[in-house]
Amino acid sequence: MYVEQPYVISQSSLSQINARRSGIIRFCLCCGIGFCCSLITAVLVTFLVFYFGPYQTIISSPLSYPDFVCSQQPCGCPNYNYGQISKWRIQGKNEPLPMTYPWLVVLAYRHTSDGFCSGFIISPNTVLTAAHCLYARNPFEVQIVAKVHDLRLSNGERYDIDRWHIHSEYQHNNTMHLNDIALIKIKQIFSSDLRFCCLPSTILSIYPPAQTKAVVSGWGRSISNLNSRISSVLQHFVLPIVDTHNVKCRSIIIDSQRQLCAGSHIFSLDTCPGDSGSPLLTVEYDDLDQGHFVATGIVSYGNRHCDMSISSGVYTRVGFYLPWIKSLL
Repeated sequence: MYVEQPYVISQSSLSQINARRSGIIRFCLCCGIGFCCSLITAVLVTFLVFYFGPYQTIISSPLSYPDFVCSQQPCGCPNYNYGQISKWRIQGKNEPLPMTYPWLVVLAYRHTSDGFCSGFIISPNTVLTAAHCLYARNPFEVQIVAKVHDLRLSNGERYDIDRWHIHSEYQHNNTMHLNDIALIKIKQIFSSDLRFCCLPSTILSIYPPAQTKAVVSGWGRSISNLNSRISSVLQHFVLPIVDTHNVKCRSIIIDSQRQLCAGSHIFSLDTCPGDSGSPLLTVEYDDLDQGHFVATGIVSYGNRHCDMSISSGVYTRVGFYLPWIKSLL
């Protein structure tokens, strides 16, 4: 009779089996740990890109300050060293040198240092600003404050208002503020060292062309938190003019002849409450390739997040109102 003999494993064979088993277990553990690490890394990278992506774009895509030598104009020449300023690259909102924009003024209530809007000097006794800054306010309770950079440190030079002219067609009950422009006359004349801002030389609605570099400055809030105060220190930044046919502009303006847009979808910042009335500055060049700043626009409104990646900022097109302005000078 055939009897099956029992299978006997030698000690050496058992050691080999245990070694192989241990190797398989280690391999599986390594694969599992590697997969988990890869999954966690992918999740973290996705989160970082989603959360910090817009800010990284701002850091990696600063716009250079307009590079020009100021022409011999009685207006539009900022106070700075041209060789140094041309090297500036504005990365978000930044603090300019004090009195860089000698025409820039603050609209403030009498006996207070906090401003609620800005404006800019265009003649010895005249300021332009946004109409919504003055609507429902009294000229006798508001003062023009010039020569101020940090609102905490200086009261500047204060000027009493004689009268103001809010554009007769300003639509104060419309959130899109059509004809958002006003002219203020002061009782005295401004100090001789307060240079004026130039007005644009054309009324054409195609001026300035899209992608033109523009500079905006003001004491507006740095964030969209409605409970935050305006900035104590003057800020400025560079942004491009936006084609009025662009969807982020077209969806937020009423009339492209009277309004223009500026901003960029790659920036998560914009003008904010408190910047209203500030000039949107672009450079006009003469035949010698010298230039000067002109107030192409007036800060009017934007989206409530102060974020031009959502929609463009909207500015009153100053060129359209040149006849109206000159009739009141």
